[in-house]
Amino acid sequence: MRKDWQTSLKWNVQLFYKINSKRFKFLDKFYMIYFRMGKSYSLPIYLPFFLYYGEKKGIIHLIISILITGIVLPAIKYTFRHKRPSVLLEKVYILEHVKLKSFPSADAAYVFTLLGIIIFYAPWYIDALFLINALIIAYGRIYMGAHFPLDVIVGSFIGFVSGVVGYFISDYIFNKFIM
Repeated sequence: MRKDWQTSLKWNVQLFYKINSKRFKFLDKFYMIYFRMGKSYSLPIYLPFFLYYGEKKGIIHLIISILITGIVLPAIKYTFRHKRPSVLLEKVYILEHVKLKSFPSADAAYVFTLLGIIIFYAPWYIDALFLINALIIAYGRIYMGAHFPLDVIVGSFIGFVSGVVGYFISDYIFNKFIM
């Protein structure tokens, strides 16, 4: 194991190995397909929820929150320039070969941004679906060997906060300029 600030956090490495080392054929096949739901190109799949429940205000909120995440995340990612678990650790099971920096997880940030937006518009059961989706993606980032748990936790936090902050910005814009 190479020395790095993330590998010096014992719980981070232990939790990574606990999740990444247990292999299940079903999960391997599932994540090889489902991980795409955490990529920004999956937005057309989520868009109908924001159109239906949030209408025009929800779309403005979506755009602003994704912009916030899209600015904050790369700024942090390229400030820390943290390496992937497969570079720092031995015996990492990899399902998705990734090259960019690891900290924080962009996929986790993306799906938690969507969750942080939809909670303002949709009924609780849609919120629950978005939460379950976000947790599945977040867990999958570790299971697939792409991220440390801390990468996922911080990415999820940034995404959710972006969704909430985006609400207040979009609410101001919507009430000041559109309505």
